This record gives sequence, C-alpha cells and structure tokens, in this order.
Amino acid sequence: MSTTLERYDTACSGFLARLVAMDAADAARPTPCDQWSVGELVDHTIGAVVVVGNMVGDPVADDAAADPVKRFVVARDALRSKIVDPELAGQMVDSPFGRLALKQLVSSIVVHDLVVHTWDLARSLGTDERLDEELVAETYDQMLPLDEVLRDGHGFGSKVDPPEGADKQTRLLCFLGRRP
Repeated sequence: MSTTLERYDTACSGFLARLVAMDAADAARPTPCDQWSVGELVDHTIGAVVVVGNMVGDPVADDAAADPVKRFVVARDALRSKIVDPELAGQMVDSPFGRLALKQLVSSIVVHDLVVHTWDLARSLGTDERLDEELVAETYDQMLPLDEVLRDGHGFGSKVDPPEGADKQTRLLCFLGRRP
C-alpha cells in the first residue's frame, strides 16, 4: 500500500468489520486498553477520525449518541473526502507529533490508531483478530523509532516481550503493551 488513501481505506474497512459485530450490550465489556470499555474504545477511535477530519475544510457534526456504525461511516467518509482533495490533504495541521500535512497525519497517526484499536475491538468481542499484514508491518516499522515518545503520555503501556519467533502482528501488539 503506497498511498494515504489506500492505507486509510484498508484500516477503516478492518475497523468497520469488527464494529458491525458489536451490539449495545458489548459496550460495557473490558478491552486490552485497561482504562477503556468497548464503548469508550469505540468512542475514542471514532472521535479521533472526527477530530482529524475537522482540522481542515468544513467540519462534520459528530453525534456521539448515534449508532456507532453510522457514526463511524459518517466520520470515515468526511475524512476520506478531505484526503482525496489535494488542497485539503496538503494543509498543515498541528498534531501531538508536530506540524504535519493532513495526509501525513492520516497516514501515520490515524491509520495506526485504527489498526491497533481494530485488534483491541476484535479481542474484546471475540471476533477475527487478524489484521492486514501490510498495515501491521508499516505501523510497526513507523512506531518502533517512537518508543520513548509513545510511552510519554500517549496512552501506551509498557512493552511486553513477544514470544520467540512471533509474527509482526504479535510483535507490534507486544510493543504497544498488548498481550495477544
């Protein structure tokens, strides 16, 4: 996957596939993110897409009370429309990692967030935990140099030692403090 749009679409598809498996009773379930329930994890993930989408161009209204699938699709589509607009995609925005073009913020932070939280949601719901291998590899390779920064107030726990011979998905999850 070479383009921001391809990475974003793939990450969104993975998250949506798990999200549609969720029902209202699942919202209270625990997640691998100790501080969040499934409902809070979903709210965080959708909220991040909304926030980034609202950094440029016309803002999209976010109805936190809406059905999570509908809410995600609206947020996904709004941000996608900005990624395909070269002027909006190139606008510089402030992020926790400095000023970036919107497309850089999406390609790195938003996609990474979606990848990791797709696994969190899948684990919590007992659904398919396999993630897109290419996205996993890109996410792992891009996050590895940020080890110190990620643990300094960005919500990631201590690393977990992966089992010997672990695949890249397992190594990524362990790096981010998950226990696959």
